[in-house]
Amino acid sequence: MNKKDIQSRVEQIKRERWAWQSGKTPDPRPGHHVRFSAGKDSYWRYYPPGSYYCRHCLDLGKLYQEQDGSIVVSPCACVAKRQQEARRKKLQAGLVATGLRKKFLSRTFENFNVTKLNRPAYKAARSYAQNFASHRQNGRSLFLVGDTGRGKTHLAAAIVRDVVSQGYTAAFVVTIELLSDIRATYHTETKTEWQVLGSLKNVDLLVLDDISALDQYSDWEKGKIYELINMRYEAEKPLVITCSKMVGWVKERLGQKVVDRLLEMCGDLVQVDGENYRKRIADQTRRQDD
Repeated sequence: MNKKDIQSRVEQIKRERWAWQSGKTPDPRPGHHVRFSAGKDSYWRYYPPGSYYCRHCLDLGKLYQEQDGSIVVSPCACVAKRQQEARRKKLQAGLVATGLRKKFLSRTFENFNVTKLNRPAYKAARSYAQNFASHRQNGRSLFLVGDTGRGKTHLAAAIVRDVVSQGYTAAFVVTIELLSDIRATYHTETKTEWQVLGSLKNVDLLVLDDISALDQYSDWEKGKIYELINMRYEAEKPLVITCSKMVGWVKERLGQKVVDRLLEMCGDLVQVDGENYRKRIADQTRRQDD
């Protein structure tokens, strides 16, 4: 087919599609698929005859209009909407894969209640997320410490959300639940201890939430926590730790080696101060019930 024939065929297709969109001729497709793309990832959604994601372009991705006897083609806004939807779906799937519970999937920096007392911690956490590319290279970690209900887990979840949206992998584990998962492998042949710990070694970011959940740790529990922290330390992989106790408590309960690793990885601890939001919510609920 020569160039002239190709141009003629292109014009014919443009007129056919203009006729569909203008309603001059019915859409002849028995059904069609619409592509939703986000970077290298994409998925397709099927629409039966007469059904469309976008009724303006009939899911053709372009708008066809007649001007002075010619067919003018312009992009349809639905393409950007499809890309946005695909990015949202990709992010949601990525967040679910981290192990974040439903309660924390929607925790962001934008919906964190910033006050005068917690603003320094908020800025530190947000800066950490924004500069994660460099932290990933050098293994720089973050230790969030503060009393219960101050928003440590919210900030950690917001960091995970930002990191995943940047295309990195992450895992969010609650310390006591992780220890239970490891113990469970000793009583089954379907999953090994390394299958639990191995994935936590390789993700770009690991959040170890509520490391101070137990008042006392057994020697086995201390050993497993140290093993996990040391595994990340030696691989120069970042950690985000949340804890409601200060360094002295961590040293007494988990040992000097754990403290040494964490201080080297994290540097200064980030204090999360402010109101106990859980108590505030509980008080509000009680008042509503009265």
